[in-house]
Amino acid sequence: MTPDDDAQRLNRFLARAGFGSRRSVETLIADGRVRIDDEVAASPGCRVAPGSRVTVDGKVAAWPTAWRVLAHHKTLGVVTSLRQQGRAPCLAGVAAAAGFGPGLVPVGRLDADTTGLLIWTDDGDLAQALLRPRRQVWKRYEVRLAAALPPSARPRLADGGIMLDGHPCLPARLHPPGRDPRRWILEIQEGRNRQVRRMFGAVGATVLGLHRTAIGPVTLGDLAPGKFRELTTGEIAALRAAADGGP
Repeated sequence: MTPDDDAQRLNRFLARAGFGSRRSVETLIADGRVRIDDEVAASPGCRVAPGSRVTVDGKVAAWPTAWRVLAHHKTLGVVTSLRQQGRAPCLAGVAAAAGFGPGLVPVGRLDADTTGLLIWTDDGDLAQALLRPRRQVWKRYEVRLAAALPPSARPRLADGGIMLDGHPCLPARLHPPGRDPRRWILEIQEGRNRQVRRMFGAVGATVLGLHRTAIGPVTLGDLAPGKFRELTTGEIAALRAAADGGP
């Protein structure tokens, strides 16, 4: 997919160029860190015409000739942030080690104590679509509990009967355990703060381990911890369809 040639609102341009969500790039604009043709950008609604020179902190912002979308296996203890927060390792170091420029960013978050699949992309529109709750892209987690899950708790987890932050969770998919009744697979359509752990906590269960294995049609597979892989053309098309409300 190649970018459009028409003029765009500045916030949309910067998001599509990989400088963050539209909300976060609006902060960059408000702080005077964005220039259009060497003039400080006045507002997020400024129009960026083809051929305009846009910079963020002196770095040129430009749409790539083709978007990149990658799968990443986040490891335990890594904070899902491109800014250092205390002494804990974060994704800034991961991006630097992989040789990524400022455009490639992770989509969404995983807690430091959660491992598994993260999507990275330089396509701001795709990133925003994946993060919108109304798109309802399924995310699959492997859950390890401290004790067996009582049968009475299972309908509450699956039927959307759990309240978090004053709002009910959407219905989820809870797969029955194998031989170990402490291990479950939960699929959710949302991405609230520590949602899976809080859902299990609401039914009296303690999560000891949490591992994300899929986002929509994209699966982690046998990708080694800490590694990346480029998604195939088919995977990217299926992910876009899921983010657009398709199957």
